Amino acid sequence: VIVADLSGRNPNVFYELGIAHTLGKIVIPLVQDKEDVPFDVRHHRYLEYAPTTEGRKHLRQQLEARLQQLLVNAPG
Repeated sequence: VIVADLSGRNPNVFYELGIAHTLGKIVIPLVQDKEDVPFDVRHHRYLEYAPTTEGRKHLRQQLEARLQQLLVNAPG
């Protein structure tokens, strides 16, 4: 599982995201502002968070839930 923060539209992150998709990895995109998610990536489910202590706490809960969901739905 690859967790990628798309906040700030860093070109290296998008390059690495493309490699992860090419390799068939499960990717969990993160973003502080949904406008940082380009149109051609918006169909992927992403987690939005605030860059605050509470926001990061909520993000942790969201990540834990998403990872648990992936484990439950994992083949075999």
